[in-house]
Amino acid sequence: MNTPQFGFYFEKALRGAAQGAISPAEQFFEGSLAESSLVRETGQNSIDARAGKDPVTMVFELADMATDTIPGIAGLRSHLEQVEKHTRGSQGHKSMQLAHTTANQETVPVLRISDYGTKGLAGSESVNNPNSPLSALTRGAGISADDGARGGSFGIGSAVGPMASNMSTVFYTSLPLNSSDVIFAGYSSLATHRDADGTWRVGDGFFTDLDYTEDFRYQRNPLPLAPFDARTEPGTDTYVLGYRKASVDPDLQHIKVAFMRNFLLAIHRGILVVKGITKSGVWQLDSTTLAGHVAEDPEAAAFYRAINDPDPITAISPRFGKMSLHINVDESLDKTLHTITVRAPLMKIDTFRHNSIPVKYAAVLECSDDKGNTLLRALEPPQHHRWDPERAPGGRFHLDELKKFVREGLRSRVKQQIGDKVEIKGLARFLPAQLSQDTTPATENTGTPTSGAGTEKESSTVHGAEEAPRKAPIGGRKTVKVGVRTAADGAGDSPTDKGKDAGGSNKRQKKGGKMPGTGQQGEGTSRITTGDVRFRSWSDASTGHLYLALTAHEDITGDLELVALGPGGSMEDDYKLPITKGVMVTNGTAAPLSHQENVLSNLQLQAGVTSQIRLTLSSAHRYRLGIK
Repeated sequence: MNTPQFGFYFEKALRGAAQGAISPAEQFFEGSLAESSLVRETGQNSIDARAGKDPVTMVFELADMATDTIPGIAGLRSHLEQVEKHTRGSQGHKSMQLAHTTANQETVPVLRISDYGTKGLAGSESVNNPNSPLSALTRGAGISADDGARGGSFGIGSAVGPMASNMSTVFYTSLPLNSSDVIFAGYSSLATHRDADGTWRVGDGFFTDLDYTEDFRYQRNPLPLAPFDARTEPGTDTYVLGYRKASVDPDLQHIKVAFMRNFLLAIHRGILVVKGITKSGVWQLDSTTLAGHVAEDPEAAAFYRAINDPDPITAISPRFGKMSLHINVDESLDKTLHTITVRAPLMKIDTFRHNSIPVKYAAVLECSDDKGNTLLRALEPPQHHRWDPERAPGGRFHLDELKKFVREGLRSRVKQQIGDKVEIKGLARFLPAQLSQDTTPATENTGTPTSGAGTEKESSTVHGAEEAPRKAPIGGRKTVKVGVRTAADGAGDSPTDKGKDAGGSNKRQKKGGKMPGTGQQGEGTSRITTGDVRFRSWSDASTGHLYLALTAHEDITGDLELVALGPGGSMEDDYKLPITKGVMVTNGTAAPLSHQENVLSNLQLQAGVTSQIRLTLSSAHRYRLGIK
């Protein structure tokens, strides 16, 4: 029996249509970042192939491969040389020229994308079985299982592999579930050309047994592609030869950010785990590490806080099933990030914009029931990046229902947290200035800074049956800065400021002083005061809870003393707020707070992260608050 001769096979063109250097399928992803397209399509395909309840694990590994070790490289180089010649003067020639040049380099960067906990590519590669998962991924165009649970519906996701390759070529290895044979396949997306013998060939090349002319026959149980390990578990590997983003993203950080922006909910729910392996190290996204990684990307961090909404808005729709809206109202955002939408694969699809919402926010609409998933999938174009109402009958009515649910949910949350407000720009210059007074005298000799009242303008109205009701004007919402000052003692040797020494003939002219001295930070508890933190408060009329939002510009730990504001914004230092308990939520994690009268103890604030504090009161009043 002769040894099979495997290589890239390009069918004779004969009377078929000529193929240009630009693949129509690849144009569905034109204008998108290569990383985003690669992440969205491969991530969606892997989740669709999930084998059980365990998470799907995807591993992105970037390494250099000796070009001469690429299977079938000699024949592929010959075809690339002819393609480069025959596409000169036509659109897309530069990409074919790049593919030819890359194939003749000594080494090429290869990105291997592997998934585990999946079914692998089952079925036959035969021309008589074109709808099998194996045939659909390695040779199909426009072929996809008609299954409402799937994320994809156009079968063009395989185009992103060649799109991300400077050689326009990819390989696949797959071990199907309940099988012992690893399948090896390859695909090269070129253009119609004459081969070295003068025969016209189509642009699609498939790695198969060249001696078996009756059908496709892929290689089984091949040696591993060095330097990558062999496939030993069910799942699939995609090898992108000459990964085009290797030089600009050697640590695969762009891949990581793309996953956080597109599969945030899937990772958070424990459905998806993503791992990156490069020369410089390893990173991993999973439900336990996600909170730390989102801090690297403000957009991902804002939506991460949204999906940790402790009280999402939900509804049951006859058309969509369960709908959930997770909201993060956050004035510290640079801009409103609007509402991203997801369905069953928990991948970001569309963005709903409601410009009438008067605050900055990031929200996530989840519609992942089978009923809604099937309906919404029919509204998506090949890129799966929006819901187009014209793609299916009744599409506009479907989307109107979703958008109304989101709009009403956002308005309800804003009213709950902020209240009904009208903002008039420039109004502040017509109002009286707030009073600022120094309530704590300076202490001589110790270098202790003075602690003064702030100039908060946060306003609300005190409601409820008090013995002596007081009315307070309702002012506009405003953020103010808060800072941390710590006491100093005289035992250190660091330069600092101190008050004037006692004694001598001179009399002290005024409090304070900035005479040179030495000292160090004391061991007492820090006090959060006006300076480096933005502060806002509001009341929830339905529960009577009092809410605070604090955003620090740097990591801070300390006590926060609240003060009630009376008419005109004056501080009522003697008024004790009826606080019974407090809870602080940061990045979706709730922690109980200790307090003594108006002082909240040992707050730990993270730089750039908005923490929300919920205070339960013994009497349902609405207060205007400041920070003392």
